[in-house]
Amino acid sequence: MTVEETLQKLVEHHRNESKKAAAHHTGMAEKEIKISKTHAAIAQQHTNQVLAQGHRDLSDYHAAKAEHHTAFARHHLDQDEKLSPLSNAELINEHSDAGDQLMDAADADLYKRFGIPV
Repeated sequence: MTVEETLQKLVEHHRNESKKAAAHHTGMAEKEIKISKTHAAIAQQHTNQVLAQGHRDLSDYHAAKAEHHTAFARHHLDQDEKLSPLSNAELINEHSDAGDQLMDAADADLYKRFGIPV
């Protein structure tokens, strides 16, 4: 297996893990929203204000957890989006060797490597 194939597999693995994590956090957010709504409904039906407040607090707590999971899901989807261009790109310049890399690091060639116009 070449270095490029290894890097491609690593990128694909990371993308798959990001997708799994995003799906997990999305599912958890949906469950937390359901729990939050349930506590809010219970709070509305309580005749005891102290118990009703407890359920309102629990509703707020689970809503905050849902927002937390939604943020994590968004983060993992962003990571997958950032890695997407790398999955099909040529990660290693095949015709470059150590001598060429040393020469490229000198003078204006360094700027060209990073796409900075000279």
